[in-house]
Amino acid sequence: MIEYWVGVDGGGTHTRARIRDRAGKLLGEGRTAGSNLELGIPLAHRHVLAAIDQARAAAGLGKEAEQQMGVGLALASAELADCYHALLAMPFPFASVRLTSDAFGACLGAFSGREGAILIAGTGSAGLIYQDGQLRTCSGRGFPISDLGSGAWLGLRALQQALLCHDGILPPSLLAVRLLDHFKRDQAEVVRWAARAIPADYGRFTPWVFDAASDGDELACQLLDETCGQLQTLLEGIQQLGAHRIALLGGVGTRLAPRLSHLNLVSPTADALEGAILFAQSERYPCLHS
Repeated sequence: MIEYWVGVDGGGTHTRARIRDRAGKLLGEGRTAGSNLELGIPLAHRHVLAAIDQARAAAGLGKEAEQQMGVGLALASAELADCYHALLAMPFPFASVRLTSDAFGACLGAFSGREGAILIAGTGSAGLIYQDGQLRTCSGRGFPISDLGSGAWLGLRALQQALLCHDGILPPSLLAVRLLDHFKRDQAEVVRWAARAIPADYGRFTPWVFDAASDGDELACQLLDETCGQLQTLLEGIQQLGAHRIALLGGVGTRLAPRLSHLNLVSPTADALEGAILFAQSERYPCLHS
C-alpha cells in the first residue's frame, strides 16, 4: 500500500522532490542538479533518485519507506517518446512511478489539477494547453532551436551582444564588461566554453542581465525588452489556440510577469511539485505516451 506521495520537478538546472503522507502533510523536500532527459537518461535518473533520497532523509524516513512511495515525475523532455520510455526502463525502488513533462506538472499544480494553460520560462521555455482532456504543447523543443524567452536564450543573446560590444560594433556596456571579464577578456575562451556549454550554463548569466538592467545598463534593458517580446509572442499564440486562463511560470517568467500583465495572466495556485503529486495519485490525467 502507498503511504507516501512524492512529486519531482526536474528541469535543466535543478531537480526538486517533495514528500507528503497520505493525509497530505508535508514531510520533506530535496534538491539536486538538473534532470532534463536530453542531458542523458542515466544522469537524470541519478539526480531524480538523489533528490528523493534527500527528501526522504529530511522527512526522517528509513530506506525501507521507498517501497511505500507513489512517485510522480514531471521532467523536462519527457514529451520525447524515446526519452520517456528510456527513463521508465530504468530501475526504481518505489511502489509506483508515473512520468510526465515538467510543463504538464506545472500546469496541474497551477490549476489544482483542473484544465488551463501555462508558459514556463526558466532555463528553457515551453507552453502547454490542457483542454477538453487533451494536451497541446507549444515551443519547448530545446535550446538553441526553440525555448524562446528562456534563461538559456537570454544568456546566449547577452554573450552575443557582449562580443559585439567588444568588437566596437555596439556601444560600451556594463553588462558586456562583466561578461567578458568573466572570461578574462579572452574571446577564444568564450568560444571554447560555448563548445561544451549546456543550456543551464547559459542560463546562469540571466541574473547578470537583470542586475545590469537594475543598474541602468542600456544593453541589459534592451535584452529584457527582447525577452518580453518573445514571451508575449508565445502567450498571444497560446491565447489564439483557445486558452483563456494562462499562468506564466519559471524564474524568468515570474520576474517579467508584471511587464506582461496586460495579457490578463492568472496566478498559479501551487507549484509543479504539487502537480507531480497529483499526477502520481490519479490515472485520469492524460499520459504522454502509451
